[in-house]
Amino acid sequence: MLKKLSVGGYFNIVAAILGLVGVILTVVSGVISPDNPLPGMPMIAAAGAVGVVLCLVSVWSSTRFGNFDIVGSVSLLGAIALYCYCFGAAVGKQVMMIAGLFSFNAGNTAGWNVFYVSVGAWACLLVGCLVLIISGFLRTAKQEG
Repeated sequence: MLKKLSVGGYFNIVAAILGLVGVILTVVSGVISPDNPLPGMPMIAAAGAVGVVLCLVSVWSSTRFGNFDIVGSVSLLGAIALYCYCFGAAVGKQVMMIAGLFSFNAGNTAGWNVFYVSVGAWACLLVGCLVLIISGFLRTAKQEG
């Protein structure tokens, strides 16, 4: 299957890996501080996992049915939407959690750990979303002939 991929297919696989890492980091940042768990973490994790699966479905359908088929295009758009949702939900909820951790003590090591892991998660999700958008304009599978 990898021999049939073009640049867009490799971009989709990179975006799936970035999304998976971003979701894992989001979950880790939500459990670093047991006093301040991340609200809505199961929904964010589920949306991210479905987004990763949709990235892989997009690659599979393009290699099976050809470039720019309806299944690949819809799954790519769904993955972009879910990655954007995960990014927005994580930023919105983690900023409040980080602010709460720093409100009493700026030297709070748990707050700094949550901050660093959260920034890594945000970067992975944002770059994954941008890579998916770029791959939407590229051919996923090599052309026959």
